[in-house]
Amino acid sequence: MKNTYKTKLYRVLLNLVFGTAAALFVAFIASIWLKSALWFVLIFAAVLALYIRTVIIGNMIVIETDGSTLSVKQGEKIDTYSLDTTSVRAKTVTSNGETECTLYLTRQGENETTVNCELIGIAQFEKLLSDLGIDGDPVTKLTTITESQNK
Repeated sequence: MKNTYKTKLYRVLLNLVFGTAAALFVAFIASIWLKSALWFVLIFAAVLALYIRTVIIGNMIVIETDGSTLSVKQGEKIDTYSLDTTSVRAKTVTSNGETECTLYLTRQGENETTVNCELIGIAQFEKLLSDLGIDGDPVTKLTTITESQNK
């Protein structure tokens, strides 16, 4: 059975909001020294375009699995991994309400490849891990001790 995991629209929109906030912040800081509104608009547009290019378009992904192979399409590049000869591990980290999903693939005799799965979302990522037969250890929640709690 073939399963396909694609970039979710809400993840793209969320990253677009983050990119807009980052671009506004950088443009605001730059406008302290550059008083022209034109510079503000140019810096904002440049930072937003760079963010969209590197974070959103650079991470658009489609992952397909059929039980024996795993295909990862990122942009024009397609990598296919035979699950019999590939070591697979995964990591999810949730911090401040944001979840980072990473898949690590290692073919025999090759270096490890990192696949950023953040744009497919945590629900699809967990389904992908289930399809790959990766059953993780129970989650250990860490408690951060602040200085005020230390005293």
